[in-house]
Amino acid sequence: MRPYTRLSLALGTAFALFVPAALAEAAAVAPAEAERPAAAAVATDCPVLDPPPSQEDLDRYFCGDPRLGPAELPDDGVVGDLMRGYQRLGRLSPTEFLDRHREAYTDPRTGEDKESWIYPGRKGFAVVGGEVQSYEVEVAAGVMLDRFGSPWGSFLAPAGTPYTQRSLPPDSLNTWPGGPVHNYRCYEVLDAFNAEIGPIAPAFEQPGGGDQLYLDPALVPEAEGQGHLGVDSLVKWGYVEDRPAEDCAVAERFGLAA
Repeated sequence: MRPYTRLSLALGTAFALFVPAALAEAAAVAPAEAERPAAAAVATDCPVLDPPPSQEDLDRYFCGDPRLGPAELPDDGVVGDLMRGYQRLGRLSPTEFLDRHREAYTDPRTGEDKESWIYPGRKGFAVVGGEVQSYEVEVAAGVMLDRFGSPWGSFLAPAGTPYTQRSLPPDSLNTWPGGPVHNYRCYEVLDAFNAEIGPIAPAFEQPGGGDQLYLDPALVPEAEGQGHLGVDSLVKWGYVEDRPAEDCAVAERFGLAA
């Protein structure tokens, strides 16, 4: 098992050393893209909503549609630093983006019609030659991790991973009632634990290529027999603790400034 330490984080995990050259080359595209300034998306060809969006929704969300993320992308603070090069819709219009990345389904329990994002398979890990590019790792104390989403999710990233490399939909940046600004959560590892790590597959018009940690309940003793392991459980069991967003400013904390 490979240890995942603060040194690993400082080196960007050096994952390209352990995967085929084709994946390493593909992952190298993302940092290059991140150097380019992102052009602001224009709210044209907006989806038709029923009922129409309120003025409050228009002020809060792009096209007045929560699925498309906040009306204005963050441009300061820790989250603003992660937005470099991010274009929320890629080269698509809002309607094209939703048509490509959303799917309708019927809830088998209630018969209710719903829709959801189309996430890549294999838990979102990159696949090369039919092989999922992930492995088990011990995450050491002192490592800073973060995520965009609820505290019950099973996926984390090394703090400082650009948003373009996370392959997340734009609504992951929404500030929800009672939640943190831009849905961003920062954690510090207090006690080592095991997880699955690997590069992220492309999705949602983003290149991916950053590392993600998947919390496999089979790898944490307290979660034995559970079908799901969320970050909230790691907090409860003392493996990680919530930290202020600014503590995940990796460039300052670990000397990673360019």
